[in-house]
Amino acid sequence: MKQSKILDIDPHFSESSYVVNRDLFKNYDPFEMGKKSFCSYDPKNGRFEVTVLSESYFVDHPSGIVLNARGEEFDNYSVKIFILRYLMNATGKEATNKWLSFKEFPDGPLYYSNFHKRCIQVFAQIGNEMPEHLKNYMSWQKAVTYGKGDLSWQFTVTPGVEIVWILWFGDDEFEAEAQILFDKKLTDIFNIKDLAILGDVLMISLKTFTFSLDSKKK
Repeated sequence: MKQSKILDIDPHFSESSYVVNRDLFKNYDPFEMGKKSFCSYDPKNGRFEVTVLSESYFVDHPSGIVLNARGEEFDNYSVKIFILRYLMNATGKEATNKWLSFKEFPDGPLYYSNFHKRCIQVFAQIGNEMPEHLKNYMSWQKAVTYGKGDLSWQFTVTPGVEIVWILWFGDDEFEAEAQILFDKKLTDIFNIKDLAILGDVLMISLKTFTFSLDSKKK
């Protein structure tokens, strides 16, 4: 039996980056952010409710403090920064259904090697080694099949952010391969570092879900 090559992924975006984005967030109009991001804002308590990969979060304005569904602090800075960056930069535009790879974004080739290692390769390995877990994860995300590769889906990360995952199974001769595609409209919302943060958010969510299923079987 082959030894698993699944890489460990830990959030590599720091608390200091979170603090910087919170400082920027306070300068944005909450009603405008709510309208453009498709995320509800309640002026009575000064709070957004944002769903990311089927998990609920709250964001206080103007502080930019991001809390989990129980209203508690948590230490996944990748998801916190992703939420703030999206709220600040969302355009309100509808999806184009034109798909781009990470490489096709401005400056994508400069950061592609790291993104491939931390995200695409991890997704391919998890999908190849635990395809049923991956299917369960996609069901949880209410994903729809996309009709490419051996397995593929289109799904919503957060309102207004659509992506596609494609997996090709590996065998004794060839490694598993994968692709992550982003709606073209995201070029107006995220810079390439934001897209890398989104990659971390995706892999942390996928690993947490699939590994929790494994632990329940033991």
